[in-house]
Amino acid sequence: MIQPSSQVLVRSEIKVGFEEIIGQDLVLESLKRTIKSGEIGHAYLFSGPAGSGKKTLALLFAQALNCRNDLKNPCQQCLSCRKILSGNHPDLYIIKPQGASLKIGQLREVKDSLYLLAVEGRKKICIIYDAELLTLPAANSLLKILEEPPQDLVFILLTARLWDLPPTVVSRCTHFTLTPLPGEKMKQILGKYDFSLPEEREIIIALAGGNPGKGLEMASRGGWENKYKEAFLLVKSIEDGPAEDIFLKAEEFSRRDDLQEFLELLLLIYRDRLVLKLSSQENVLINSLIQPDNKGRVESSASTGKILVKEEDQKNTFFLEKICRALMQLQGELHHNINLRLAMEVLFLKMRGAV
Repeated sequence: MIQPSSQVLVRSEIKVGFEEIIGQDLVLESLKRTIKSGEIGHAYLFSGPAGSGKKTLALLFAQALNCRNDLKNPCQQCLSCRKILSGNHPDLYIIKPQGASLKIGQLREVKDSLYLLAVEGRKKICIIYDAELLTLPAANSLLKILEEPPQDLVFILLTARLWDLPPTVVSRCTHFTLTPLPGEKMKQILGKYDFSLPEEREIIIALAGGNPGKGLEMASRGGWENKYKEAFLLVKSIEDGPAEDIFLKAEEFSRRDDLQEFLELLLLIYRDRLVLKLSSQENVLINSLIQPDNKGRVESSASTGKILVKEEDQKNTFFLEKICRALMQLQGELHHNINLRLAMEVLFLKMRGAV
């Protein structure tokens, strides 16, 4: 059985094959129509960020092409389906990067075999992981095969960076894009497991950005409610605490291994404060931990776990928007070689309203 890890696949006792997948309805319907019609193309391309379910979908598609019991939905029980899942099917070839690239030698190793007739299945299938890592010679070698494909051979290319693939390769594939899942679909996926606390799911869904693999990985780690409260207390400390503490906190937080996630939590807080300021509608908040307090208090309620915010502390919209933009800019800069301590000092000074 296919088990979910960083993939958009959830098992139940009744649903099998494509029915297990939550979301990506348009992609699934198109694949099922293709299989039902029998008009199978020679190359398919699944693009989407890591964790979006590309590998799971590729294996299910490969199973469906050679399943012995069903021509449109893999049973996952027959010998062919089980061999494909284990990677031991004689007609399945999986090419993964060696080091930082996919090399031409890897294609040469399997090229002759791809031109032979299928041994057990109806189709020979070659799945290429991280296709954006193809070297130029390897991409040209693949292109030659795609231009004159062997009979009954199906390529399945997977990529997280479509823009890094040569356009000539993309143009010879049937392309499917795996899009971010809406919040309700993410809730369905997270709700299948008991390692995610209900009160943390809103935070996880917001941070995961519709990526099921990322959401499941975050849920397995847990502790997001405490991290959120830590971020909120930092905001209050920066805005209302002693000014001299800003530089000490900047040094402390610049050393965090989870700085990117912490910035995302800060962005959620300022986003929700901006929403409260503009609309005063609690039902559009990303995280229900933030609640306005009509008693003029700021505290974390032990009974409800809510963080209460005084209305007068909501700042003006220009300030809140400015901080949101600063946080997004810093998130992008983390991918470059920057002085983290200095960057955090500037951010905290902006949060303080000093610059």
